[in-house]
Amino acid sequence: MSKIDDAKGILLTDKRKLEALTREAGFKRSALARELDVTYRTVVRWLDEGVRPHPAQSRRIDELFKDHVNLVPFVDRLKSRLRDPLARLKSDPVLREALILEITYHSNAIEGSRMTMRETEQAIAGSPVKGKQPFEIFEAVNHRNACLELFDKVTDGFVITEEFILKLHSIVMYNFHDKLPGRYRTGHVNLTNTEKALPSSQQVPVRMKALLKTIRRYGKNPVAKIANDHYEFESIHPFFDGNGRVGRLLMMAQLLSCGYPPSMIRIDDQNAYYYALGKGDLGDFRALVQMVAESVLRGFAFMTEKSKGQERPKSQDPRPKTEVREK
Repeated sequence: MSKIDDAKGILLTDKRKLEALTREAGFKRSALARELDVTYRTVVRWLDEGVRPHPAQSRRIDELFKDHVNLVPFVDRLKSRLRDPLARLKSDPVLREALILEITYHSNAIEGSRMTMRETEQAIAGSPVKGKQPFEIFEAVNHRNACLELFDKVTDGFVITEEFILKLHSIVMYNFHDKLPGRYRTGHVNLTNTEKALPSSQQVPVRMKALLKTIRRYGKNPVAKIANDHYEFESIHPFFDGNGRVGRLLMMAQLLSCGYPPSMIRIDDQNAYYYALGKGDLGDFRALVQMVAESVLRGFAFMTEKSKGQERPKSQDPRPKTEVREK
């Protein structure tokens, strides 16, 4: 088994997650059985006999794994196994376009877009998309163009600036003139799924200036710092609209500039993503750090699958079931 296969397996299979829970978190098999509400024999079959858990059991294993095993060390180990992901994305247009389609679909879907993956692909290719309004087409095309701007500007060690943030926003919100593309909000906005008050429009430039002063200081744990930066950006909510999409692009820009694979947060992760941001409102960033680390692992899997010429699994197209935090 290759290093890539091994690294991928450690992070993406139920068996490897169970092994990590016993090794990293100190769970005995009997304790795992109690936590997962299964028999001891079931745990033995999963670990020793190649039996795969049912989907509901797999989800519970995943939750337990994320609750008790820090993903950041796994991410840092994998970082050394994928040589210069930013350079590869810049030099490989097929890989880059595949990634852009993936993150454009998922990022827009998180914010309420009803476009399917196929419709998103048609829109960014300039093909007609039946039954969709112009604004839906603009959202897909704009996000793709913002990704192209990101790949054009970001380099190793790239420093996020106000100019870069406003440029991304101007592209994401192109043709949405009432949303002030490329300008901070001038009034108040309400979020329906948080009780934390947003700063006033007068406070936005001040808060953004403070964020930009520290955004380049990653310290010994870049993934955790980037997760905290993402929370801070979303808590400032500097724009009338587009905060989530721009914030996730900034996260990806930071990760790539630090040598990590791109982050990939999916529509499937929407509830967990908002939960993690909500925990941040209470000063607890562990769930968000885990979420960002997991998104990097997904980016690693995406790039290694592509590099080996494997067919990428078809993305699911579930629809959001919660109110949109972005607007």
